[in-house]
Amino acid sequence: MYKFLFHSISVSFLVSFIMGCAGPGTYIHESDISLTESRKALVKLYGEPRSISQNGREFLTNYMDKKGRILESVKKAKERRYAHIKILGERRPYEILVTAIVQVQSGPGVYETLDEHDEALSNQLAVEIKKELLKSLENRNIIDDFNAF
Repeated sequence: MYKFLFHSISVSFLVSFIMGCAGPGTYIHESDISLTESRKALVKLYGEPRSISQNGREFLTNYMDKKGRILESVKKAKERRYAHIKILGERRPYEILVTAIVQVQSGPGVYETLDEHDEALSNQLAVEIKKELLKSLENRNIIDDFNAF
């Protein structure tokens, strides 16, 4: 009896631990672009972000539609999305996490964030960001990225 109980508890703990590690969003692995170049690429793609964290590694893009196009007028939209982009890691190569967050209008001018994330849009935005980072890597001058001290 106790052996079965111990076995079932340990299996359920293991399953919940593994499932808890999987989070929403799409990763761009091993980005060898500097932080300033990464920020420039994000601004080029999505315009000036709505919000930037104090350390400059988290961005909230402007609101967009289901296809990832920036919305000019967000007041009329019944549903809107935005990307939460995080640059992870202490030094290069960085990991970039792209999460598309969905908000639904619950009243006039009031939006609620849904628990679900738009994985398809997260994947699409990650591909766009990766392409833009590769373009900036081609145009980079090694002297521009060198710090003497």
